[in-house]
Amino acid sequence: MITEKKNNTVDNKIKHLFERKMYLISLIFFLFIIKFPPYVSTTYGINKTIGWAYDVSGLSNYILYFLICFFIGFSLLALLKAKTNFYLSLIYSILISFCTLFQDKIENILIIDKVLISCLFVFIIVFLHSIFARIKQYVTNKKNNY
Repeated sequence: MITEKKNNTVDNKIKHLFERKMYLISLIFFLFIIKFPPYVSTTYGINKTIGWAYDVSGLSNYILYFLICFFIGFSLLALLKAKTNFYLSLIYSILISFCTLFQDKIENILIIDKVLISCLFVFIIVFLHSIFARIKQYVTNKKNNY
């Protein structure tokens, strides 16, 4: 009985983290990339005949910008006290953790960029769903008060 209550409390805390505090999860991934930058063992360049040269390293160029935008978006949701969908937030966290953990190899850059686009799509769904749910809750509370 005590073990069930303890597990239920842990489950509620995790659910609260994924529903109300997603900005902290985004911040954790951002700090992980800042603290442990990817070890780039090789870089290679692609030289086009028209004079353009590309230098490809093992770091996805967009991941930091995406994480900053995700942090700002989830912080806005926290300020509005909007509740996010637990399962969509979990999917988002799994995708972002994949991006932050495996972004240090050149072979993974294309996969990471595609996963980042998927994360953006999931983030937009989570954000819009949370905003619409908050607006609906506000309108229903307003109607009940009159």
